[in-house]
Amino acid sequence: MNENYYGIDIGGTTVKVGLFAGGRLIKRWQIPTDTTQNGKNILPDIVRSLPEPAAGAGLAVPGAALADGTVNRCINLGWDVCRPGDEFETLAGIPCRVLNDANAAALGEQRAGAARGFQDVLYVTLGTGVGAGLILYGRIRPGPIGAAGELGHLCLEPDGLLCSCGNRGCLEAYCSAAGVCRLAEKVGLGGLSCQEVFSHARAGDSRALAAVDKASDALGRGIAAACAILDPQAVVIGGGMAQAGRFLLDKVSAAYRTFAFHACRNVEFFLAVLGQDAGIVGAAAYAMEN
Repeated sequence: MNENYYGIDIGGTTVKVGLFAGGRLIKRWQIPTDTTQNGKNILPDIVRSLPEPAAGAGLAVPGAALADGTVNRCINLGWDVCRPGDEFETLAGIPCRVLNDANAAALGEQRAGAARGFQDVLYVTLGTGVGAGLILYGRIRPGPIGAAGELGHLCLEPDGLLCSCGNRGCLEAYCSAAGVCRLAEKVGLGGLSCQEVFSHARAGDSRALAAVDKASDALGRGIAAACAILDPQAVVIGGGMAQAGRFLLDKVSAAYRTFAFHACRNVEFFLAVLGQDAGIVGAAAYAMEN
């Protein structure tokens, strides 16, 4: 009986693929994401890259994925409402389950990463945007329309900074990579990348520290609001900005404890540890679930 599974994480630039045997990653590779022609070549390209048959596959996508496999648009891929798992099954001849990429990373960190051993986890990913994945009672909770965990669009300041979604004051407007750069620009540090803002802050630049502190404060407040509803055991911070390490984590967790409901203050905070493997680990784990 074939016990191999594929974990596939589709990004706007590259597709990461992992082959798992007995739950262990034995091979990984990536291919370019062909977003021409509304992304119609993406799945065929993936299937052509698979070296051998398998028992199933998990497909992580950058969009809202419903439990039945329907994907409600992936703008970065050129996909409208579709069912990519069905197409994948037709092309590859193996079962395929579909999930959101942040949920895949959350499941990866819960099963094999920073939150291993915890059943209830809030995973927050910080990068171009702010996303989140929810693991409750040991299983992904995407919500009935696939929108559970849209932490980045929690409104913090009704008259605040304009968000990419069109609303004002969203968490994403303050603590995404672009948000940090905007905060830095407001204090006279225009033209810096998010990484450079953090480097200046580490070096003691008061203006950069002000920007980082405001972003961390916003994120701490947002997570406090989420935890008051979800009551997780652990919070994991991942994504590109997590490369700032303990410098960021300590600031966010301190802000969280300032704003958190008293019963939730002892939630444990962790940095993600799986890096770019989180999505493929989680996608494969999802494929293996009953």
